[in-house]
Amino acid sequence: MKTEKLRIAFVGSVGVPNRYGGFEAFLEHCGPEIAKEVSEVLVTCDASAYQDEDQSRDFQGMKRIFVPIKANGGPSIFHDAFAFLKVFKKSSHIFFLGVSGGLWFPIFRLMCDLSGKKIIVNIDGVEWRRSKFGKFKRLILRLLDGMSQIFAHKIIYDNEGLRAYILRPYVSKSSLIAYPGDYVQRISGVQMKKGHALTICRIEPENNLDILIEGALNSRLNLYTVVGNWNHSSYARNLREKYRGQPKIRLLDPIYDAMKLAELRQSCEIYLHGHSVGGTNPSLVEMLFYDCRILCFDVNFNRFTTDNELEYFKNSEDLVKIISTQKGNISSRDNLRKRYSRNEIVRKYLSLV
Repeated sequence: MKTEKLRIAFVGSVGVPNRYGGFEAFLEHCGPEIAKEVSEVLVTCDASAYQDEDQSRDFQGMKRIFVPIKANGGPSIFHDAFAFLKVFKKSSHIFFLGVSGGLWFPIFRLMCDLSGKKIIVNIDGVEWRRSKFGKFKRLILRLLDGMSQIFAHKIIYDNEGLRAYILRPYVSKSSLIAYPGDYVQRISGVQMKKGHALTICRIEPENNLDILIEGALNSRLNLYTVVGNWNHSSYARNLREKYRGQPKIRLLDPIYDAMKLAELRQSCEIYLHGHSVGGTNPSLVEMLFYDCRILCFDVNFNRFTTDNELEYFKNSEDLVKIISTQKGNISSRDNLRKRYSRNEIVRKYLSLV
């Protein structure tokens, strides 16, 4: 039975279907399940990301609202403000996915308190620590993060490693809720290929692509495939040019087709994960539902995500040594898979409202 008084809005993401990353994957796969339990779910979408798509209002039981301002980068501050105003009258609970709207939270909180509504913010990773941002931008991001935490009614963080970054007076209103991964596809008949490795990530410095590629080149691997947004920055373009022509390296543009991703994931012997800043990485969670070896860059976020059950490296030399070992049976991931199931994530989100 639906809870008729609950009208939930999600703002701050690029939207659904997923064309970007973790928040969008969460909404695409958990949003419809949440919609079954409440009166209405609204999702604001970056209109520019769907200009060639069907911009119908309904998506799997959710109602889409298109915002004519980009959801990422500097414009995201204004995207979140516009999105909030679009959903305010229609919602009882407004979830902000990310802290870009933090500048406006004092006003949003006052509006919600006067009308009996609630603001809940998912603070994402520690954006202000990312090396890709300059000093001034990191200062602004830290300010937005702090204001979001102070003025939200409740806070969500997705990794135990992020708990240290919750402002101490507000820890009591925070909850740990990760991303789901059990929506990934499996294809009958696709076999694992010995000597094949894979990484799916954004091409950014904190994902340590140099370490991963150098480790792969100097290892026993026959082919290492990296899927990412190679054209979005000078860093990504320079990295692609540096390794262009290497026969062991295959650099592919983003893939959103679930079956194509499944084929790549099922056929790799080893998955290399270089994520080092932020919280729980959705690509890592998704790989937990496959059966290959997973090697992670050694930071606490990755160890918390995987309960220290995988293999970890600190540099390319470490990586070469670990790849060279012939790992036996992959340990059971049943407990991890349960933690990152849609049912578990949906239950936790609903518990907040």
